[in-house]
This record gives sequence, structure tokens and C-alpha cells, in this order.
Amino acid sequence: MRPAACTPGGGADNHRTMRLDDLLAHKPRTLSFEFFPPRNERGWHTLEDTIEQLMPHGPDFVSVTYGAGGGTREKTREVIEHISRNTNVPAMAHLTCVNATKAELRGLFDEYAAHGIENLLALRGDPPKGQPRFTPTDGGCEYASDLIDLIREDGRFAVLCAAFPERHPDAISREADWENLRRKFEKGACAAITQCFFEPRLYVELRDHLTASLGRVPRILPGILPVTDWPALVRFCNVCGASVPAALRERLEPVADDRVETRKRGIAFTIDFCRQLLEAGAPGLHLYALNRSTAAAEIVTALRGSGHLA
Repeated sequence: MRPAACTPGGGADNHRTMRLDDLLAHKPRTLSFEFFPPRNERGWHTLEDTIEQLMPHGPDFVSVTYGAGGGTREKTREVIEHISRNTNVPAMAHLTCVNATKAELRGLFDEYAAHGIENLLALRGDPPKGQPRFTPTDGGCEYASDLIDLIREDGRFAVLCAAFPERHPDAISREADWENLRRKFEKGACAAITQCFFEPRLYVELRDHLTASLGRVPRILPGILPVTDWPALVRFCNVCGASVPAALRERLEPVADDRVETRKRGIAFTIDFCRQLLEAGAPGLHLYALNRSTAAAEIVTALRGSGHLA
């Protein structure tokens, strides 16, 4: 059933907490999953089942998304509290700059800390529905790097950030966007998680550019979208600005009407993609579980079977 909200501080006493800056400093390769807050009661049941089924696969941490404009703030916290009560896996809350002043964000930090949340993914955020462009809130943060400053000033949280192998849709170029990423690392992000992408060279180019720019190898975790449905993949990529490589299009488009064959080919592509990333030196994988367990479980099982994941 849908988890009840805890009283302040109640979550912190009942589970092992761990800051991700500490965890990542001591673990060279990690596995993590991403969930989103359910929209209804049925969704809660599905997510609870998914969490229960994926935990035996040994994730090092999980993350929970945060809707545009903070629309899922309470639900994001509820999901994290559920994970914290029922597992020993550290959970990270996504947090955006959208529709919040710095004073409101500081209040949210107090709220999160009171509930035992120690890890935040700092994002600029997408504009709320109906708004064509992101507009900074008066008295708020204009960029994710500003939000990182605010979190680091608070001192109670590990902070991660987002990376875009192809570039953020609002950036004028890949290089300009990667310079923004450099600033986020310099301001204190301990790691970055990428937007979805489908070609290993994009990751390698991003990592190598940042390595040269920072003078060290940054911790950049590839964000992996399991490929299971061709029309859904095309829609998702159109929204987020990711490109679909010709090799994937040629593999899936001819069988787009055959859901079973599409899923079979898509999962095989995703497993091979993950293998190439790990062989190229990626320090782990962050799988967008989409609140379903089967695809993520198949991918992890295959990678463990081939020795690519411990």
C-alpha cells in the first residue's frame, strides 16, 4: 500500500544512511537504479513490487526524480522514506531550481535532513508544463551550479549533478555545455549522472574532455534507458533531445509492430551498450528502471554473468 508519511526524524533512526560522496570515494564501480514518484495508488503498488524485486540485484544506491516545478516534492520524499524503511540502500532525491527561492530551498534542506535524506542530485530543471523556456525564480537559482553552491553551503548533503553526452538542449554547443559541467564539479559535485544516450563514443568524448579540463578523471555515471519499445523510445528521445543512432534504428524499426521481438532486440542492444561502456572504463551504471523491474533485472543479470559487473 502507499507508504504513510513519517514524522520528522522518523526515517533516520530506522535505516543505515550513507552519503554518496563517501560511498563513491571508496567504491570504484557502482550499480544504481532510478525511480519516479507514482501518480496513483496502483502506481504505488507497482513501485513497491519493483523495489522489492530489484533490491536483491545489489544496487549501491537509488535515486528518485522530482517533477517540474516541484510538483512531486512530497511524493519524492515518500518514496525515499519507503526505500529507507524497507532496504539498506542509500537513496538520493532529485532537486531542481524551478519555482523556488533560495529561502524555500533552504527550508527544503531542513525538511530533507529531518527525514534522514543525505544525498541530492542538483538540477536546473525543465520548465513547468506550458512554459516554453526555463525562467529563473526571483530570489532563486538560475543554474544547477548555483544550486550546488547552496547545497554545499548548507553542508549536510552529498551532491551529484547531471551530464549531457550530446549537450543540454539549451546549450549552444557540446563544448559549452561540458564547460558548465566542469564548473559543477569544481563547485563540489562528487559525481555526475548522464542523460540517456546510445553510443559509447559520446560518453568517452565527454569523459576525456572533462579529464583534460579538470586535470583528473571525473566520476561520470552513464544513465541507461533500457530499450524495450520503439515508439516510446522515439517519443522519449524527442522530448529530451537524445539522438537514436542508425544501428539501433535499423535493428528496431523493422519490427516496431512486434512488441516481443522489439523488446528482445532492444534488451540485447542495451546489454551490449552497457558492456562497451564498462569496457571503456565507465565507473558503473545508473539504470532508469521506469518503475518496472524486469528489463533492469535482465540487464544486470546478463552483465554479472559476463563478468562486467561484480
